Amino acid sequence: MIFGAMTFTSIADSKITTTIDGQEVNKELTKLSFDDGNVILTFSDNTTETAPMNMVSISIDHAQSSIDQIITDPKKANGVYNLKGQYLGETPQGLKQGIYIVNSQKIYVR
Repeated sequence: MIFGAMTFTSIADSKITTTIDGQEVNKELTKLSFDDGNVILTFSDNTTETAPMNMVSISIDHAQSSIDQIITDPKKANGVYNLKGQYLGETPQGLKQGIYIVNSQKIYVR
């Protein structure tokens, strides 16, 4: 009776290490299935190995990434925008009553 399965996908900058009975397996693990006290390991070359769960170790090492630098554009957006950020033109003339962003300032058109 199979109790469950787990599928692995390649994650950038990650390494999955599979060890069975103390021996590292040099294949890419793609799926784990569980059957009673055993685990069925499926690899990218479509081969499988079955071993008792207490003999299998899987570790996922993921290299952390970060944002090194944030560059902002200090220019102000000129023109008229509605509150949804949609550009409406260069001047607020002719707009119906409401709140708008004109040259990066909120204004109320009456």
